[in-house]
Amino acid sequence: MSSLRKTYKRDIHNKTGNLHNGWKVVSIYGTATERGYSHGKKLYKELRQVVRYLPFLVKTDFQTTLDEYINRCNKIFEPILISQYREYYEELEGIHKGASSMGVDISVKTLIAWNAYLSMYGEYDKGTPENIANDVNRPIHSGRCSAFIATGNATEKGDIVMGHNTHCNYALAALSNIVLYVYPDKGHAFCMQTCAGLLCSSMDWFVCDNGIVGCETTIYGIKYKPKFGLPYFCRIRDCMQYRNTLDEYADTMLLSNAGDYACSWLFGDTLTGEIMLCEIGLTRHNVQKTKNGAFYGMNSAIDDSLRRLETTDTFHDTIQHSIGARNERFDQLLFHKYKGKINISNAKHIIADHYDVFEDRIRPGVRTICKHTDLSNDSLLKQPFYPQGAIDGKVMNTTMARTMSFWGKFGSSCHIGFDKRKYLAKHPEYAEWRDFLVDLPNRPWTKLLPTERRKQTRKRT
Repeated sequence: MSSLRKTYKRDIHNKTGNLHNGWKVVSIYGTATERGYSHGKKLYKELRQVVRYLPFLVKTDFQTTLDEYINRCNKIFEPILISQYREYYEELEGIHKGASSMGVDISVKTLIAWNAYLSMYGEYDKGTPENIANDVNRPIHSGRCSAFIATGNATEKGDIVMGHNTHCNYALAALSNIVLYVYPDKGHAFCMQTCAGLLCSSMDWFVCDNGIVGCETTIYGIKYKPKFGLPYFCRIRDCMQYRNTLDEYADTMLLSNAGDYACSWLFGDTLTGEIMLCEIGLTRHNVQKTKNGAFYGMNSAIDDSLRRLETTDTFHDTIQHSIGARNERFDQLLFHKYKGKINISNAKHIIADHYDVFEDRIRPGVRTICKHTDLSNDSLLKQPFYPQGAIDGKVMNTTMARTMSFWGKFGSSCHIGFDKRKYLAKHPEYAEWRDFLVDLPNRPWTKLLPTERRKQTRKRT
């Protein structure tokens, strides 16, 4: 225990995460047990929120009870973590102990279920087209993100520029503002946007001290039930902490892939200037790399065979739909308007874009890169004005990656805020959300930096 106390003495005073325009920046260090304990102790208030929110989120997204959800998750994932990922299991045990030391009761089984959250959508839908195909913009399946990565002749300086925003319900937004710097005793240090209690990002935005950066968007409408091998949240954590090249990232993400979180991953190697699109379903995948150009994600697989064989997605080119509209708009912005001009400033404009290509006008809503489902009464929506949208914006370039820093805007990617009181007064049909929604005011872009200046070795071992 003495090593744990030493860890806290070093970093707890100035490093425990004052809010920076909505973001909470925290650093953890050491062995799996040490960094887990530090995580649990520093983020105990946020873990208390997780405990309070989980029953509502599980009921809303999976139509089941928390006990049933935790039991199902642990039946699938606990044996895998114990046998295949002992280090990460010990980290979860550390989080539990650190939170308990501050009076917060969050069990290891609950933490496993929380980490598995994004893996379970396919499990609860049972992968059948009937459950998905008719829900054109069903909130939990209409996609979680808009993202792009560019390099070479696509950018102003030939460097890598990456941008991303997270689309989720505004209850989950209350948990999603953590910027966590992880300095493990072995492997690479890395930074990620995350929620308290998670081993990986789940917003899927990260930068590592060896120069690798990454983000992703989910692939809409999978029509299979996951066949669980190695869970995605362990595979992407392995990438961040232990992998050194883009090829290693692809190999790790494909290893015993369960199809549990179908994604279009966007990775970049800022030491070589190469970027990669790595799309993964269950049995199909698509890997592309370039040193000149751009890749983007809008919740539809770029690869036609993956989209056709493993999803119910028929909206790739349909601009009336959110997927097709964002597909068209990203093409306009990345390959026409900003081609050769992509930099930090223009990346912010891209990720905050409100142009609706279907209506051919500026109109924030479900079809825009910066999504605002709460403002939308589109005819395709089964639940108009659903409390969901872009809850953040993040951009970085090669220079920022060298110090594991990035620009972030929490609350939305744009200037439009969310006022809980006004929203519920206007939409009383969502009154059950009252205890879980939070205000998301318009906040400025903020440069997010490590809480402790540490020499970045950027070594590939």
